[in-house]
Amino acid sequence: MHDMLRWDNETELRLQEVQNTVPDNARQLLCQWQQQHVSFSRMYLLLALAEARWVDHHGPLIGHGTFNGGPIMKASTLLYPPYQNLALLHMAHYVLGLIRHPNYGPYLMGEHLQTQESLEEIQHQFIPDLETGEMPLLSENRAAELATLAGIHARWLMIRAALRQYPENEHRLLIVQRALEFLDDTNGWHYAEAFFRAAIQYLGHRPDVHFTKQVLAAWPGTRAPLWQGPIDAKEVEKLRQDLVRCEFGQEPQKIITAISQNINGSTLLEAISLTASTLMFLSGFDAHAVTGIHCVIDLLRDQRCPIDIRHLAWPLVLSSSRTRRQKAKRTDWIVDDPVTHVMQQGITSSSRVISRDDIIKSLYTDRTGLEAASYTRQYLQTGGDPTQLTRVFIETALTTEEPFDALHNVKMLWGLLNETLHCRSAAHWIHLSAGARVIAQSITDSPMTTSILQQWHKLNACIKE
Repeated sequence: MHDMLRWDNETELRLQEVQNTVPDNARQLLCQWQQQHVSFSRMYLLLALAEARWVDHHGPLIGHGTFNGGPIMKASTLLYPPYQNLALLHMAHYVLGLIRHPNYGPYLMGEHLQTQESLEEIQHQFIPDLETGEMPLLSENRAAELATLAGIHARWLMIRAALRQYPENEHRLLIVQRALEFLDDTNGWHYAEAFFRAAIQYLGHRPDVHFTKQVLAAWPGTRAPLWQGPIDAKEVEKLRQDLVRCEFGQEPQKIITAISQNINGSTLLEAISLTASTLMFLSGFDAHAVTGIHCVIDLLRDQRCPIDIRHLAWPLVLSSSRTRRQKAKRTDWIVDDPVTHVMQQGITSSSRVISRDDIIKSLYTDRTGLEAASYTRQYLQTGGDPTQLTRVFIETALTTEEPFDALHNVKMLWGLLNETLHCRSAAHWIHLSAGARVIAQSITDSPMTTSILQQWHKLNACIKE
């Protein structure tokens, strides 16, 4: 009755090559593409597109390829060519395994059914009907219509729908926000339908906006902080401590109170960003502790973002499920808050200068990651280059972890670097210090990691031929 969603012949040929490749042959596929002069951005797009079309994204098991591809591609710009190939190989290995995993695929996305509604009608009913959870297929077809009729202009409606579900699970924003950025970066809006539908498959499965409605009830106005004025360092530190120490669910009110006290947006956002990395450091949580928060922070910084979305993003930014889980396990936290300690004691002197080699060694010798975190702090406080250090961390993740962890950690590191570069506080080091702890704890010597490295060496040799 229905035909499979298709594109031009060249795209279909490439997607068929993806479908016919098993994970252990990923390097042959990538070598073939590079010898045929397929660009890196095109290869990332093809892999994500295959995953969007061939994986059923109904929750809770979703395909990370649609929203990991963009950050990995961006992070790869920091790497030397051999490591760019390794990052791409991880992406390929993950996607090729995903479309064969019994909990995910196989699944074929058919052509969508037209709803016979005008664009205005779709836009009006899209979020209310999506949030009932009772019309997932209609919502998916409407998303396809949005991609067809509005394309890039549907961005904010999709983000608005995703942000409202962010407190239930930050993946619900990641699958929209990062995928839309990916379409921007790859000039891929021609393929928007597959990404829109994949996202709505997930957003339409058991949607929960109860927490968001509570926040909106507590803050029904449209006031948002002004950005004018320098960052107030003392206010940043006071807010950071308040946001770290409060119980989960109190963060929105503390942010709303700060806005009502006319604290400027730069000061407030700095405190929120530092809070996220502090929580990840103290709680020992993994990469996901901050990646959703980074999505919301990006929206708050985006001058194109409509005021009603930013109005909602401010109080929701620290209300993700990962923040809830971190604070629920407060008894397992590291006892001392490193930011508070350093702010009180000042920069601790050291008898020697910490190098990147010292940090690399510590990643492998102290698997708690605390030594690497301490070394990272000293390195950055004494003028070390955060971009070069991030490159070291990314290379470590790619050479010591399985694809799932490697992709998540590279995405985390890219976000932490961005926050470090934006940060004007003396505590700027906490972002990558927290990342160092995660990388040290993620190192593995699994057979899959060994196989990936073997494929990588063969891929580099093949490309040089």
